[in-house]
Amino acid sequence: MAQKNSNEEPLMVQVEEAYSRTERFVDQNRKPLLYVGGGVLAVIIGLLAYKYFVAIPAEIRAEEAIWRAENYVELDSLDLAVNGDGFSAGLIEVMEKHSGTKAASRAAYRLGIYYRSMGQYDEALNAFEQVDVDDDVVQALAVGGAGDCHVEKGAYEEAVKAFDRAVSIGESGKARDVIAPIYLYKAALAKLELGDKSGAKADLETIVEEYPASQAFGSAQGLAASL
Repeated sequence: MAQKNSNEEPLMVQVEEAYSRTERFVDQNRKPLLYVGGGVLAVIIGLLAYKYFVAIPAEIRAEEAIWRAENYVELDSLDLAVNGDGFSAGLIEVMEKHSGTKAASRAAYRLGIYYRSMGQYDEALNAFEQVDVDDDVVQALAVGGAGDCHVEKGAYEEAVKAFDRAVSIGESGKARDVIAPIYLYKAALAKLELGDKSGAKADLETIVEEYPASQAFGSAQGLAASL
């Protein structure tokens, strides 16, 4: 009969002790463990239920509601697009009744542009601030649009915040070389209105150094040289 390796005995004892400690822990904490496991399972089920019974149906209803309004936008029938045609929802109704959906964000963006063009800056701000999309170009334009409205209202500090945020979104996006210099330049102009020449010059020099191919390059270079 082969002799048992004496080094194996302490190891076996340690393993057996570990198992016994684990078993004791489970026995002593069976109810709390069941509650925790049940709680995690309940959260997972709740998230799945929300997704398939609330979120997805809400997105479907919103898309069904907005398609006619978006079609009116393409046809340049803006009044019908904004207010509806008496049978189908307009952008206002989609934004208000289907908030939190992708369609509502698209409606809010279109409404922001519409209200800004009409000089209704408070309404435009309200709309732009409800835009929340995965498209970094549209999101940057919405935030920058809010900055434009603040400028029109003479709220230059708020405008700078909006333009700086638009720059940040634009710099990390696929249209970086187009979006970022636009809002850097607008931020510089707003900072000049506040008397912040150094801040304005920094933004202008960023355009000159990092975006030499942008449309804002020439204006930025000239204005920076004058400060």
